[in-house]
Amino acid sequence: MEEVTQVGTVPVFASADEALDMVRTGLGYLAAADATQMGAAAQARCLKAFEQTDAIGTAARASFLAAFTAGQGYADDAAYSARAWLIHHTRVTAGAAVGHTAWARRPGTHPRVLAALAAGQVSESVGRQIRLWTDKLPEDRRDTSDTFLLDAAAGGLGLEELAAMAGQLYERSRSERPDEDPGRRVQRPRRQAGHYVRRGWGPARRPDR
Repeated sequence: MEEVTQVGTVPVFASADEALDMVRTGLGYLAAADATQMGAAAQARCLKAFEQTDAIGTAARASFLAAFTAGQGYADDAAYSARAWLIHHTRVTAGAAVGHTAWARRPGTHPRVLAALAAGQVSESVGRQIRLWTDKLPEDRRDTSDTFLLDAAAGGLGLEELAAMAGQLYERSRSERPDEDPGRRVQRPRRQAGHYVRRGWGPARRPDR
């Protein structure tokens, strides 16, 4: 396999295959470990690390799948789309393939979210929810809104608070562009006791669940 060009400050491996072998070895070790013999602190460290590695893996997959899709690599296996290739060659469900291809379309539209995932600064589920929220905003507001919500998440705010902030960003964009509806057919959030509640702004379910 050809040598992989490194981007940013990351561990150096001779190839992607070597890096993948290390990933599989490490995860295999943890999967075989007897977690009941660990203390609560060690279990907690592992659980936090699993979320970080899941986020990093999402960012890595998005990057590789975007390149694979752009180069129509799926056509080499007689597949008509990247989604079809994923279903038949990686043996994932159709819902999971939709989720993977959705992330692969986002490097150009949500680069800050992907960067936060790659750095393990936000979980995949929160990053996905932020992406879904800011997709409802005008295109020229998404990048700054992603940054705003990512900073808030890094500061410790929960999903309900983030949903309220996302709703406020949406309403602000509406008030500044009264003749446009950046959310199109998406339901706007409703207020209750001064807060935005779930109604198009609450946590979304994964497509494969």
